[in-house]
Amino acid sequence: MVASEAIDSLSLTEQLVLLAVADAHRNDETPAQTHEVRRSCRERLEDLESEVVGTVTEADVMRSLYRLEDEGIVEEVGTGERSPTGKGRPSYALSGSAETVYEDVSDRLL
Repeated sequence: MVASEAIDSLSLTEQLVLLAVADAHRNDETPAQTHEVRRSCRERLEDLESEVVGTVTEADVMRSLYRLEDEGIVEEVGTGERSPTGKGRPSYALSGSAETVYEDVSDRLL
């Protein structure tokens, strides 16, 4: 179970990435790969009335996912899928419930 305090301690960018993983979870699209998470972040930012976070880079998404994994909020799930360069593609799934995420993230992102 994800603690509200853990989500409160996250930056807005990390919360945005967490929302993207929660959206994928809610839509039965997990585990989600990093490029899918980034696309979801960009779509959510387009829907916001004001610029809350700014541009989200691939590096921002990766750093956020690493922090979320360290906090136990998401978990890396191996899919066995390989990129064209032969590297593994990490995928992530939500460790807790999506409802908790939606309740506890900053209202500025919803």
